[in-house]
Amino acid sequence: MIGAGGVGGFLGCVLAQGGHEVSFLARGEHLDAIRAKGLRLRSRQFGELTASAQASNNVADLPPADLVLVAVKMYDFAEARQAAKKALAPGGVAATIQNGLDAPAELAKVVPSAQVLIGTASIEATILEPGVIGHLIPVHQMTLSEFDGPPTERLQQVVGTLAAAGLTVTVAADGQRALWDKAATLIPFATLTSAADAGIGPILNLAESAALMQQLVEETVAVALKSGYDPRPSIAAMSAAIQQVAQAIPDFTSSMNRDFRRGNRTELEWLTGKLVRLGAEVGVPTPRHEALYALLKLKEERAA
Repeated sequence: MIGAGGVGGFLGCVLAQGGHEVSFLARGEHLDAIRAKGLRLRSRQFGELTASAQASNNVADLPPADLVLVAVKMYDFAEARQAAKKALAPGGVAATIQNGLDAPAELAKVVPSAQVLIGTASIEATILEPGVIGHLIPVHQMTLSEFDGPPTERLQQVVGTLAAAGLTVTVAADGQRALWDKAATLIPFATLTSAADAGIGPILNLAESAALMQQLVEETVAVALKSGYDPRPSIAAMSAAIQQVAQAIPDFTSSMNRDFRRGNRTELEWLTGKLVRLGAEVGVPTPRHEALYALLKLKEERAA
């Protein structure tokens, strides 16, 4: 696992519980806690798990891996992709599990594209304290795809291995489409919850902010269509899931908003900023995203 934060920690704990030899690339107090007590997961889906795994801040200390899962935020990705290259065993594969659209192509610049898998993950997890991961919503979903070309037997084997450990993961025929399917709702959700500093419940309960959310989704879909992908078939299911979360956990917000609240670095440039830049490139106006991006960028720079 390149990264032992929310998503990486969740996946690593579940895989270790499933009998796999897992190692973590981590840092700081989180690393110290993992070394002392293992990495603990508090999950509303899996209960309490502890992964007693190797962990280091130096990838050279970890054994070569048949499967490398790159599970860091995009602002750490340039360094993480180099670590992934060093961690791969001969013939191994590396999967990106990032928000946004950029990670697979960035990884393929340093790892042969035949060894790159495109991953998407809908996993709401975060570091509760050093060495402890909280899985916030009792469901999760993943997809894996080849970087280029149709699904292979190797990909099917990787997915089967992860599924056997208890993970909900499926093969997606087109990885770029899978990225857009997620981005079509993730980018508006992350943008609006961060700009409003509010949970999804209050946003959808107010007519004006609910309308703004819908307009942001429409802008994202327009950019996706002009880029060659149609995420509309997936939006109904995603919207229904968001509505359910809004009713069950009204204060639920995006990881980007949680980063803003904590004064951490954020993925603003790889989510809202990326959509604004793509819109300009393909000639699709994104005025609402542009306005919120400007406000959030100012907020981020003032915090820095």
